[in-house]
Amino acid sequence: MLVIVVSLSSLLFVWSISSFGAYTGGAGYWFSSRSLANQERLSVESAFFTATGSTNNIVTLYVRNVGAVQFNIASVYINSTLYNIAQSQVGVSQVQKVQITLSGQTWGSGNVQTVIVATLRGTTIRTVWTS
Repeated sequence: MLVIVVSLSSLLFVWSISSFGAYTGGAGYWFSSRSLANQERLSVESAFFTATGSTNNIVTLYVRNVGAVQFNIASVYINSTLYNIAQSQVGVSQVQKVQITLSGQTWGSGNVQTVIVATLRGTTIRTVWTS
């Protein structure tokens, strides 16, 4: 009986050590990625609203990296409509042009447009522009 208790205890000990090691490894990755996300700073420098022919459907954004690490722009929301874009990397102190062709909506002159830019790490910036 004593041999069974000792062997089960040793198995439990080995299992718990390996489980905690895997847990802390995952937590370490999460905290390191959040640390980088905390260093991301975006700035939407300007937004231009143009037309294709007679349809008002082009939005051009200029996004500047004012943070300490480079980031990738993952998506842009215009008036709560998601536009996935080709991921573009923005280096520190660099400006990236992002051009979006609106689908299912157009902009009107003098209308208020809400623009949200999101990075791969989850950092977002919300700006409001008048078209």
